[in-house]
Amino acid sequence: ITTKPQLHKPKDVQDAARALGRLLRACKVKRGLGTIRQDVNVSIDGGERVELKGFQDLSTISKVVEKEIKRQENLKKINKGVVKNKRSVTELIQKKKGNAIACKLVGWNDILGTKESPDNHIRMGREIADHAIKAGVKGLMHSDELPAYGISKEEKRKIAKAVDCGKDDAFVIIFGKNGLAEKALERVIQRVEYKGVPKEVRKVTPEGNTRYLRPMPGASRMYPETDIGPISLQNISVKTPKTLDQREKELPLNAEESKQMVTRDLDSRFLKLLEQVDDVKNLSRILLHTIPNIESEIQVSINDDDILRVLLLVKEGKIAKEGIENALIQSNKGGDIEIGNENIENDVEIFIEKLINEKIDFVKDRGMESVGPLMGSVMAEFRGKMDGAKINALLAKGIKKVI
Repeated sequence: ITTKPQLHKPKDVQDAARALGRLLRACKVKRGLGTIRQDVNVSIDGGERVELKGFQDLSTISKVVEKEIKRQENLKKINKGVVKNKRSVTELIQKKKGNAIACKLVGWNDILGTKESPDNHIRMGREIADHAIKAGVKGLMHSDELPAYGISKEEKRKIAKAVDCGKDDAFVIIFGKNGLAEKALERVIQRVEYKGVPKEVRKVTPEGNTRYLRPMPGASRMYPETDIGPISLQNISVKTPKTLDQREKELPLNAEESKQMVTRDLDSRFLKLLEQVDDVKNLSRILLHTIPNIESEIQVSINDDDILRVLLLVKEGKIAKEGIENALIQSNKGGDIEIGNENIENDVEIFIEKLINEKIDFVKDRGMESVGPLMGSVMAEFRGKMDGAKINALLAKGIKKVI
């Protein structure tokens, strides 16, 4: 699935990817990280098309595209590289790393950069190193980052002199055997001598940057499906699935709950259960929060029969909403569900009266503000046996009698 070159801002790209992803999700495609991949083509005025591969997380697209635009803008500001004085410098390096070949990059001092360079630095040293690696070497060294990696300050001075570097020039060194260093250097030279933004494929890094991967394939490269022959789509009846937006609007929930329900593919289960037990609030809480909590803690799978059994008991007033989680676990295990007794309200009133008498000085001093502190003691005794709102009302009623 492709778009036209119609996306002009990083956020436009992210929004388009999200819209396509939601349409595919509506068509029941596979889910999970990596099952839907996005390749993004980025180009700026006066540049070439650059293909970015390796997006996994939708939330990173905007940041990556923004960084890539800035990278391409910085590339346009760099003068075309001029390479001179290619020569072997193996004899100038005491610590042997294989054959060493170096060359001068005219006027490129500080353009190659280091790990300490600011975030907006183009870091062409890392860029040309990626090209060298494609030839089979491990990388390269350059004057901006030396002395380091076993190259001393004196050795750096000797190499710079050997390739005739001035104060504004830079140099690169590549190590390799049997002509490998020469091949790698040729790739580096080709990249240095290209002005502007090259047409290429780049991979996205975990930090949100991009690295050179390979040249852009030519027009002759195609991806034919060799295992399945062409299929005519004429006269085929296709049932158009509802979009995720449509599914969300059908739910009698607020926007956030509807989004979560559809995102987790729980909406059809929710609507099916709702036809049998009319309890929107508790049903939503069970599917979105209670069941995930149970399944993560004790690794059991709560089925629809368990949910219906418990919610019917809630509707009959035999279980308080605070007791739903324990009741689901008890139902799943096949045992009896602990339900409140017929005299539960009387038991609560007796407990509250006794508690108030024990805390009478505190109650008279704090008045109705004592409801909150005393509520914890009552809930600890009757949680799951009676609705918390009813307990709160009985406690407030008992306190009013003595203040």
